[in-house]
Amino acid sequence: MSRMPARTRRILQAAAGAAAAAALLYGCQAARVHNPDALWQIVSQSCVPSQAAGEGPGKCAKVSPKGYVLLKDIRGKGQYLLIPTARVAGMESPALAQPGSPDYFGDAWRNRGFVSKALGAQVPDALMSLAINSAKGRSQNQLHIHIDCISQAMRNALSAYDDAAQGTWVDARLNNHFYRLMRVAASSAADVHPYERVLQQAEARGQSIGDSSIFMATAPGGFFVVDGYYQARGPHANPGSSEELQDHACKDVGG
Repeated sequence: MSRMPARTRRILQAAAGAAAAAALLYGCQAARVHNPDALWQIVSQSCVPSQAAGEGPGKCAKVSPKGYVLLKDIRGKGQYLLIPTARVAGMESPALAQPGSPDYFGDAWRNRGFVSKALGAQVPDALMSLAINSAKGRSQNQLHIHIDCISQAMRNALSAYDDAAQGTWVDARLNNHFYRLMRVAASSAADVHPYERVLQQAEARGQSIGDSSIFMATAPGGFFVVDGYYQARGPHANPGSSEELQDHACKDVGG
């Protein structure tokens, strides 16, 4: 094999060094891209001030006088987020457990029509869901409820629990992770109170509500409330991110 000319070798070494530097720079930039306060900044610096100035909801789709905004998520075709206008970190926030605290889940369900509008197709309630991730399973430090579709496969998986006793927690296997599920008889989402139900379960088990995630979807005669408690490994492993049960592609919704 012939030896590489010294000049060529120097050029290649310089190129390799430049590539390594670029990779390092990209890595540093990527680390800065993740801003856990990004949602709160959008709400507090754009949506709320813009609405207050009479200029519309800014970057949001809606600013409600009830104390929340609706924001189109950058992921997914139809996904929206309901975000409080007050500073509420997430599931672990004591404010959520106070008497008379806002019913963010009920408000999120009432605004599910935004998903259908974004998709240009009506999403049947059977394929609609809400999700909130745990402190360990989220990327943002401002409470936000994901409003989006579920797949027909997830609908079928939930249907295995259609006959579960109402008001009773049962073990469930969803998306190959361990969950606890309750079927709640309710004529509307306002009667479900998923946070309170999961909080009671966490307290009864001596666990932190901040490590729980919540998923909510329709069930016969009401709704399913699903608790995904963070567990790193073992038979009860769960990422604490019940958003995994949603389908942000809304692939089973026509349009």
